Amino acid sequence: MGVNAPIRFVGKEKTQFYAVLCQRVDAYFQQNGLSRHADTGIVLKTIILISAYIVPFVLMVWLQPSFAVCLGLWAIMGFAMAGIGMSVMHDANHGAYSTNSKVNTLLGYSINLLGGASFTWKLQHNILHHTYTNIVHYDDDIEDKAILRMSPHTPVKSIQRFQWFYAIIFYSIVTLYWVTAKDFMQFARYTRMKVNKNTRRQNAVTLARITAIKIGYFLVFFGIPLAAGLPFLQILGGFLLMHAIGGIVLTVIFQLAHTVEETTHPVPNAEGNIENEWAIHQMNTTVNFSRYNRFVSWYVGGLNFQVEHHLFPKICHTHYPKLADIVERTAQEFNIPYLEHKSFGHALRSHFVTLQRFGKMPDLDEVLG
Repeated sequence: MGVNAPIRFVGKEKTQFYAVLCQRVDAYFQQNGLSRHADTGIVLKTIILISAYIVPFVLMVWLQPSFAVCLGLWAIMGFAMAGIGMSVMHDANHGAYSTNSKVNTLLGYSINLLGGASFTWKLQHNILHHTYTNIVHYDDDIEDKAILRMSPHTPVKSIQRFQWFYAIIFYSIVTLYWVTAKDFMQFARYTRMKVNKNTRRQNAVTLARITAIKIGYFLVFFGIPLAAGLPFLQILGGFLLMHAIGGIVLTVIFQLAHTVEETTHPVPNAEGNIENEWAIHQMNTTVNFSRYNRFVSWYVGGLNFQVEHHLFPKICHTHYPKLADIVERTAQEFNIPYLEHKSFGHALRSHFVTLQRFGKMPDLDEVLG
């Protein structure tokens, strides 16, 4: 993988779609006297989710209930872990949570509570994924993972015929990989690719911080319970359960936006151009789901409104339900597709159908010569 060759988004016929859409979104905030950032509801959600992550751990160590109760507490932490990642950390690291950059930075560090590093996450997500959405070898989110094929433009392996069946197993270990090896591997790769623009000295400090985060994370989750007298196997079992839940939730929610039947996977031409405007490219590669389900919208931090998020990543997710109507109407006026699944179930089915299709179809680059 590499992004050494720059990609340009060049529409054959330039439209005013994004300019008009931005004007309408600006007008919405001005006419309603609204901030683009978080309100008190998001602050309350932040408190709820972080409490749901920390309090069960404290109760487990302090009260030392039965193994079954402990597993229940670990499970709550797994759902809270995913919720923090989607609803708090995500907005903060986009600069969408607060007008105060220090608040965004502080809440962006909530990823440290989950065992991850904001530095590498921003490079992967904010730069590679949001700029090069669904472009193979540029968007790290759709890069093949072990025996999972996430793009029609990579070599297919015979075992991938069954990836629709075993994918959930891989999803369950995603966050385990994240807290152990992923940040280190991404740090090295992004430095080699020059996505990481820091100096050697800055990188030495950053690498030390990432290492300290990992050590601190495991000292807390294993050292404290062991010191309190909890059995190691009980801690390990609960820890694995927490990560299985968190990994499945996080991976599924993010995959429902891009690896589904309706999205495209364009490749640059010989000149390194994507023959489309960037905003229209986002419309073609991103799908919403469960727009009218308030609980889903609350829990996943507006990631069911990925169309709006990709067009306006610096706007807090609480505004996306209202912006969706503006985006959909504007897209219709310009004859641009507005992709969505009405329910979570429909989106989930579409994702696994796509995994099944990718597991069987040949490498499109070879087919097209």
